[in-house]
Amino acid sequence: MPFCPQCRYEYRAGIEQCPDCGVALVEQLVPEEELPPSGPLVTVYIAKDMNEASLIKSFLEEFQIESFIAYDLGSAYPIGQIDVRVAEEHADEARELIAEFLQAPLEDSDL
Repeated sequence: MPFCPQCRYEYRAGIEQCPDCGVALVEQLVPEEELPPSGPLVTVYIAKDMNEASLIKSFLEEFQIESFIAYDLGSAYPIGQIDVRVAEEHADEARELIAEFLQAPLEDSDL
């Protein structure tokens, strides 16, 4: 089974590119201790649907925090848990930004 070298998800045979990260899949993962300094990806938010996940991803990227959307590829459309993930070194900052974003009041122009 192929794996994504970035988000480390395992995919079904025949899939050649990670739909979340856009990178080519590999047959074997590099052990985590040999990963680059940014480290593995960790979940910082669990979205209720793909629209919410995309909104959070875009928000984080405004702050130069690269993020990825991960979900179970067992169906054609993502259902169930949809994770927004970032590099472990940015996890705390990302969680704080998301919390502030979700608590911010809507302005009239946002309605």
